[in-house]
Parts: sequence; structure tokens; C-alpha cells
Amino acid sequence: MSGVGTTLLVSWPLHAACAGFCALIAVLVAATGRRGFTTWLISGSTMALAVWSGAVALWPQDAPMDGLPGLLELARALFWCALLLHLQERESAEAGRWRRRSWLIGAAFLALVAWAPPMSGVAFAPSASGVLANPSIVARLGLAVLVVLLAENVYRGAGEAARWHVNLPCIAIGGLGVFDMVLYVEAILARRFSPILIDARAALTILAAGLLLVTALRDRRWRRGPPVSRQAVFHGATLIVSGTFLFGVGAAGEMMEQLGGSWGRTAQASVVAGGVMALVVALASRSARSRIRRFLVDPFFRARYDYRREWMRCITALSGPDGEAPASLRAVRAIADAVDSPAGVLLLRDAPGEAHAGGLRWAGSWNAPSVAAPELGPLLEALGAGERVLVLSGATPGADALREAYGSLWLAVPLLHHRDGVLGTVLLAPPRAAFPLDTEVFELLRALGREVAMFLAERQAAERLADGRRLASYAARFAFVAHDVKTVSGGLKLLLGNAEDNISDPEFQRDMLITVRAATARIDTLIARLREPADALSVAERSDPAGSVPDLPDRLRAIARSRGPQVAVECDAIGSAAMRPDAFEAAVGHLLDNAIEASPPGAAVRLHLHHQGDALLLDIVDQGAGMTADFIRDELFRPLRTARADGNGIGAWQARELLREAGGELEVQSRKGHGTTMRLRLPLATRATARQQAAFA
Repeated sequence: MSGVGTTLLVSWPLHAACAGFCALIAVLVAATGRRGFTTWLISGSTMALAVWSGAVALWPQDAPMDGLPGLLELARALFWCALLLHLQERESAEAGRWRRRSWLIGAAFLALVAWAPPMSGVAFAPSASGVLANPSIVARLGLAVLVVLLAENVYRGAGEAARWHVNLPCIAIGGLGVFDMVLYVEAILARRFSPILIDARAALTILAAGLLLVTALRDRRWRRGPPVSRQAVFHGATLIVSGTFLFGVGAAGEMMEQLGGSWGRTAQASVVAGGVMALVVALASRSARSRIRRFLVDPFFRARYDYRREWMRCITALSGPDGEAPASLRAVRAIADAVDSPAGVLLLRDAPGEAHAGGLRWAGSWNAPSVAAPELGPLLEALGAGERVLVLSGATPGADALREAYGSLWLAVPLLHHRDGVLGTVLLAPPRAAFPLDTEVFELLRALGREVAMFLAERQAAERLADGRRLASYAARFAFVAHDVKTVSGGLKLLLGNAEDNISDPEFQRDMLITVRAATARIDTLIARLREPADALSVAERSDPAGSVPDLPDRLRAIARSRGPQVAVECDAIGSAAMRPDAFEAAVGHLLDNAIEASPPGAAVRLHLHHQGDALLLDIVDQGAGMTADFIRDELFRPLRTARADGNGIGAWQARELLREAGGELEVQSRKGHGTTMRLRLPLATRATARQQAAFA
């Protein structure tokens, strides 16, 4: 097609501007959308508009059907059809692949007809005849009609909920198709192309490209954040602001040098030095950094927060060691830093049974006064179920009393626990740089409040568990002491019973003094064990390498004499046991008393000390009724379980625990009707001493 010689049919600056704008839109769509086929189609369609507009700007003397602009116009229409067919496949309630193939085949056929050389080379001038017979014009008009029909079908075929996603591309592409129809119909009727309509098509293309960008941004399944971190944007913005400020300072200094005469250089140096100092002060100020972040960084991102960074910051704050900051301060900062608040107060709900149960009490402050909270029952009622963050205004219950106690306050964030309800609240001071409160801010604060509530509830549970363990340890030590006191009392009663008959016997007198002295020392030891912390006492006892029982035969004979003539001692071995003397006597005494009580009256109980290989064994043998294997396994060593009315049920258990603490073991050999042998496997003093020395080396 010859066109009209060198006459310009289009305004090339307008089309060049259209090309640049469409190229920018294509890049933004590719950057802000997820890497999916829909995003690439939108970006490709917009880039096709840019390339077509650029070709028209480079060859402004050609008509729309001539040369490269005519070919790119057809490619542009094919991109539109591909995008509309993809939207129909994704959103349409009517599933029909054959229909989409029919649309695509029809569009390809019309484009081929429009570009075929025998058909596109027909002259088209005002004097030409048979215009309607020009296949290229008819094919391009038919392609425009097909685009409009396809846009209408996509919109009508989409469901009610899906139309929100397809209405803008249908309007943009359908509008361009309708304008192409008007352009070609007017050209057929007037036998020439209208320069006004051709230029107007460029302006309409700019608007359509903008609608395609909004399409990519508004669909939540396509969009994502720009591929740049908030830190990079923040530091870049800081550099730009700093550079601009320094440029202004330099310009002011130069002006002073030019106008200041003799004092100009002094003024210039002063201004530059003061400007640099002011810039350093501003950059060191958290308020200045907050304003940079609010006004220069946040507009680059759709979401106000980087949620991964906020989550990691919260976890780091809550999991820090108590030595660096108290738990209450870390709980406040975990919430306050999210909204750039410089201060906060933690108020927790009073537990049932406390003085002001049902209200709130002060639990910690960060950059705020550490004073007791006023009566805040109304504030707790205003928090309700903890589903919303309160903005502390004059109408908020208790807000005035809070401000009098803690200064300026801004928000009350509820600490909602899934089991215990509202544990309390964190009161925040106004931020360093003001920003509007929206749903995103409130949702983040509620989420952080739940996390802090879990943290505080876990700490409270851990403290209660530790208190319970200390009480349990104290109860266990008290049970040991009570049982040992009972043993000492039994020995003294036996001594008194024999004293009436043997008080004049000098040997008995010596034994009585020894027994009374031992009983007194034992009671003093028991009182000391009850007073001292269990953990410290246990560490001291286990780390004492001098704890041993020397001359085991003599010690066993002394224990036997304290129980009366019923106990016989047989010693086939000598040696020392690596065990505290009081623990050894307690273990042997408990088992010996049980053996005496289990044996028939007058029946002998035997203590047999002997070796078995390298082990030192002490057997306590009685002639009682014996025990079954089930009883030994299930009942014998269970604390506080006893078959006797006057028993405590901890003797055998305590004896085994004392032996195990020293490195020994207690074994039971018994059969029903054949008596019982309690075998104490004692740790040898030499081996234990070597093991302790190796442990402390």
C-alpha cells in the first residue's frame, strides 16, 4: 500500500509516549505479579501495545495496514484473544475447550487473511472503487468484531464472584476492539483513514494499558511484592534524603561565600559543618528513621509490614535470656516495636484469690513509670473477649486514670489466651512517626498479643510447676524425716524396754550411751536435711568423696545390738562402703526393721556380709511369710503404699533410693511362705573414690 507519500498520518510524539508508557506498564506487571501464565499474558499484551505504538511512531507516514505497523497490529489483536481465552478458561462457568479452539482458529484465520500479500497490497485511496471488496480491510474489521464478541462472552460467561477479576480486561480490550471497528468502518465509508481517530487510538491505548495494570494488581492470586527488600528501600531512601540535604547545605554555603564578603568562607565552613552534624543527629534519631520509613518506604509496598521479619523479631524478643531483660519488658517490646512505639506498660489480670481479683495489676514497664495501676475494672470490661484493640481516647473507660499514672498512651492491646481468656493488656505510647490505623495494623497487634499471651501463660505454668516440684521435694524429704524419726523412736523404745532389766549391766550402759548419742546425732541430721534446700544438700552429699562407712562388721554389730538379741550378724568379708554413714544406717535400719516385723516372734533375723566376685554384698534374711513376684514388682517399692496400719510405706523405697544415690543397688529374693532376703549391693570405697576423683578432675 503506497499510503499518501511523505504526508504524516499520525502524531509520532503521541505514539512514542504511548509506547514508553505501555513498556513501563509491562515491566510493572511482570514485577508485581506472580510468575504465572496469566501475568505473562497481561505483560505480553501490554508489551505488544508498546511495540506496535513504537512502530507507528517510527513510520508515521504509513497507514495502519502498511509495513511493520500493520503486522504488529495483527499480533496485538492475537495477544488480546489469547488473554481473553485464558481468562475464559480460568473464570468461566461454562467449560468448553472446543469453543476456545474455535475462537482462536477464527482469529488466526482473519489475521492470515488480513496480512496475505495478495490481499493487503490493494490500494486504498479516496478515488478507489470497490472498497468493500478489499479483503484486508474486511478481515481486520472482522478481527475487531471477534475481539469485541470474545470480550463480551468472557464477561457474561464468568460467574458473579469472578466478574470482579475479568471486568477490567474485558473493558480495556473490548474498548480497543470497538474503537478499531469505528476506525475501519469510517475508513470504508470515507475511503480514507482519519488521522484524528488514529491519534485518538493511541490515547485510548494508554488508558487501556492502565486498566491492564490495575487488573494485575487487584487480583490477589496474581500479585506479590516488588522484588526488593524493605531494608534496601529504606537505605536507598536514606541515602537520597541525606544526599539532597547535603546538596542543599552545600548550595547554601556557596551562596554565603559569594555574598558574605570577608566572612563568607567562615560562614560557608560553619554551615557545612553544622549541616553534617545535624544530618548525623537526624540519622541517629529513631524518630527521623521512623518518618523516613513511613513516608518514603511504606508507599513502595502494598502491605505495611514484612510479616516474616515481624514474626522473627517477636520470637527473638520473647526467647531472649532473662539476664538481658525481664520477661515483662520483653513482652512489651515484642508488641511495641511493631508499631514503633517508644514506651509501654504491661498490665496482667489478677488471679482468683488475690486482693483485687477480677481487675488489672501492674506487671512491668518499658520507658514508662513503674507504679501500681489504678482501679481498672472498667478497662478490663471494655477489652471484653479480647477480639479488638482499643484506641485510648477520652471516652475509653479508665483512660484518664491511666494517663495520670503512666503518661501519654495510645493503644491497649489485649493479651488473649486460647484457654485462659484475656490475661491482661499492653498499653502503648504514641508512635515516633504518626501513621493511620487500619485493619492491617489491628490484625498484626492482635496476633502479637496472642503470641505474648502464650509466652506469659507458659512462664506462669513453668513457675507453678517449679513451685510444685519444690513442694514435692520438700514433702519427700519430710516423709523421709518422719520415717527416720519413727525408726529412732522405735530404737529408743526398745532401749527403754531393756533398761529395766539390764540397767545395772556396765556393757548395757555403754551400749545405751552409744545408742542415745547416735539417736541425738541422727535427729540433728534429720532437722538439718529438712531445713536446707534439697538440691544444694544433694549436690553437697554426692560431691563429698570422703563419705564412707569404714569397718562394716563393727557398724553392723552396733546396728544389731540396737535391735536386740533377735538379730544375728555373720561377717565373711571386711571392707568399707562408699556411702554416707547416715544413709547407710537409714537403709539398713529400714530393711532390718521390716525383717523383724515380718518374722514370727522369737525368729532370728540374719545379717550376712560377704563377697561375690568383686562385689560387696549384705544380705538381710528373715523367716517371714515372704512375698509374691507380683507384689515385689508392683507394690513393694511404691512410695506411701503399705499393708500395715502403722506403716508409712516408704521404708523399702527410701532404702533403694539411698543405695542408688551411692552407686549401689537393692535386690529382693523372696517366695511366698519361704521368707525374704533383701540383698544390698554396696559400692566399695576404693572404687567410688577413684570414680569421684575422675569426675572432678
